[in-house]
Amino acid sequence: MSKVVMISADCHAGALPDGYKPYLPKEFHAAADIWWLQYAREMMKRMGTFFDQEAAQEFNSRSGDQGAGRMDPTAASKAAQATDAELWDYLCDPDSMIAPRRGEYEPDVRLRELEDDGISGEVIFPQMAPFGAGLMQYRHDVTPQQSLAGNRAYNYWLADMCSKNLGRHAGVAIINVDDIAISVEEVREAHKLGLFGGVLLPTSTGPNPFYHDYKRYAPLWTVCEELNMPIHTHSGWSPDYGDVASATTMYISEVDMWAQRPFTALLWSGVFEKHPNIKLIFTETGCGWILETLRVLKFKVDNPIFAHFTKDLSLTPQEYFQRNCFIGASFLAPHEIGSRYNIGIDKLMWGSDYPHMEGTWPNTMHKLRETFHDVEEEEIRSILGGKAIDVFGFDPALMRGAADRIGPDISDIQQAVD
Repeated sequence: MSKVVMISADCHAGALPDGYKPYLPKEFHAAADIWWLQYAREMMKRMGTFFDQEAAQEFNSRSGDQGAGRMDPTAASKAAQATDAELWDYLCDPDSMIAPRRGEYEPDVRLRELEDDGISGEVIFPQMAPFGAGLMQYRHDVTPQQSLAGNRAYNYWLADMCSKNLGRHAGVAIINVDDIAISVEEVREAHKLGLFGGVLLPTSTGPNPFYHDYKRYAPLWTVCEELNMPIHTHSGWSPDYGDVASATTMYISEVDMWAQRPFTALLWSGVFEKHPNIKLIFTETGCGWILETLRVLKFKVDNPIFAHFTKDLSLTPQEYFQRNCFIGASFLAPHEIGSRYNIGIDKLMWGSDYPHMEGTWPNTMHKLRETFHDVEEEEIRSILGGKAIDVFGFDPALMRGAADRIGPDISDIQQAVD
């Protein structure tokens, strides 16, 4: 019996700050350096409040000695108090106490760690880009020109990294939406670069109208449909909750909501109606929320009072979801797998969230057994990789060849966990 093809629909990659400079015009280097230092100090200041220290220590013990200090509030505090020169050395030294794992930016290390986890292919989202890729920009002013240059640097860097193991990594391009004509150009360039993972839709549109403004964003939807570039939302952004004690818990509580929000914007603005082949994927946003969202929408559209809102739509919200949408079901939990029939087996794509602490790596097999031990084989194969092949266009033969070498047997997954 063939091994299970596993494709993680949610992984992350990003270079060390100096790693982007070959891709970033020189006139932006000084401003980017300042931004990295500001961003790092902000994150180091918050690090001690973000993770449970015992959990972080357990993760570090399981994930080896690379970047082991990055979850350590003591290391974070030292980095936050360092001089600019010391902090810059910390950020650019792969062996420093706050360095990320080498797999985040070294393709050979990355592939080895993914294969050790049984994963044949992956979809890659940004870890961090110069000027933030939309994250944390409310704390540090970034011009549209800087944002665009940072996005381009990330996309070119990511394309180069993905090319080292061609076909195994589906990179997701980042764009901004300040100028939609430029956004369209960026999507076309990403397609040329081979970033077949699609496009990450900014969760926040900043001072610009949100995605319910169809006329403004129509060229973007058109080019994504034309090039078969999936559109992604991914949790990670939130408004600035300030420095009060509850800021981090507010972020954790609401971070999924902001990435779920584009569904109704695209639904009511007619994007799904006018672009029937467009793909919208919600990643690391949970799964059950879509059922309650669709239930509420059905209740409303079934009410005759609201009938005029649907006069230009040929399908129901449920039908648009089933036709156009998918869920990147990161580290799919046992309590979520029971909803798979209501959501739709063919709507779900599992993700490990490599290399993040909250994901399944480096103990994916144990987590898979917790969730899939009593799930039918056909469903397991679809959720763990088969659907991702269809949605993203991975080469089935390449994925099968990798899985035959490093993938798990179905019997490895269908084991109950004590």
